[in-house]
Amino acid sequence: MSLFEEYLNRGQWLSESERLAIYKYLLKTSKKKYEIDKKTLFEDKTLDSEIANGEIKYSFSSNIVDYKVRKIGDLEWNKQVRTIKIGRIKSITNKKLDKFFAQAELDTIRNYPLPGPIPLEDRSFTMNTFPYYSLKYYSNGRGIIRGIIEKLQSKDDELLTKLLSS
Repeated sequence: MSLFEEYLNRGQWLSESERLAIYKYLLKTSKKKYEIDKKTLFEDKTLDSEIANGEIKYSFSSNIVDYKVRKIGDLEWNKQVRTIKIGRIKSITNKKLDKFFAQAELDTIRNYPLPGPIPLEDRSFTMNTFPYYSLKYYSNGRGIIRGIIEKLQSKDDELLTKLLSS
């Protein structure tokens, strides 16, 4: 079992550094999938995806992309989880959507992991207040300038290296 597959089982027990490593891992390894997903989303105005034990439904309307999630097999969707406004510049839009997709998949893994040996607590949907693609994450909500500085000073940790090599 690879380290990533192990993380798919841990869900709510993933540490902050593990979640950030998974987010970066998804960004680096899912580029082809995200290209197909973006094309489908723009053509159909909707996209269904699955990861771990969760389903994600993306919607596109008026330059806004949002998503909602549910556990595979459930009938009801969680309310809209996150939204992102996209612009008209294709290269910027593509990068924003890649980051948005990775964050959505991470939020789904965190809340709907694969069944495994680690018992899960029954709780509500949890996610980071500030997504990893936001500079506010790096400044803990204390401004974009501080976020830029903190992001530039941060470096990939060994967990991401382990994920990429497993």
